[in-house]
Amino acid sequence: SDKESLKAAFAELSGPSRHRRFFAAKQMLSEDELRYFTEIDGFDHFALAAIELNEDRTEGKGLGIARYIRLVNDPGCAEVAITVIDRMQGKGIGRILLERLILAAIERGVARFRFECLTHNLEMQRLVKKVCRVVETHQDGEIMIAEAELPTGGISHCQRTRQAFFDLLDLLRGLAIESVDLQMDLGRTTLNRTMDAALSGVRMLHKPAVPDTADDQTSKVN
Repeated sequence: SDKESLKAAFAELSGPSRHRRFFAAKQMLSEDELRYFTEIDGFDHFALAAIELNEDRTEGKGLGIARYIRLVNDPGCAEVAITVIDRMQGKGIGRILLERLILAAIERGVARFRFECLTHNLEMQRLVKKVCRVVETHQDGEIMIAEAELPTGGISHCQRTRQAFFDLLDLLRGLAIESVDLQMDLGRTTLNRTMDAALSGVRMLHKPAVPDTADDQTSKVN
């Protein structure tokens, strides 16, 4: 039932994004590909997606999808593919999808993930290294192949702590942005006070000196 949503999400991918995902120029998904990507068993072939929620909390557009496909000749290993539409790239969706995919894979008896990406796809390579413990990498022409062991206890405490730290940084960044106007107002107030004080000092320097009466009389007596 998600075939139309998948087609719509694919239409939002740029040419370079499609090339990074399929290793070739691709204009559309065929009917066979749509069936292969959506009619899955949820065990050997598992997929999950990130979607927008409309204001009424109904499902909106698809934002990204991650899947694993278990290797026939090595059931403990599964090949992974992750795709996020262009306008949502760089926002952490790929990482969330991969972490959830790892948990689902562990529940289904997968011990290792196999990643294949173009050698110039540095974003994907960084994502894999952040989330997974890569144990082997090699290159086949323009394709970088990496195998990673999945944690036996799911996402490690260290990784969860790191994610919480990044979430805190995002919160602090948001607070900083919200307080820019206030900081500018305070800065203007401080600047105005400083200028007023400086001008007062200048006016004092330009006032004529007033002789001290007592000193002047003493001088005359002497």
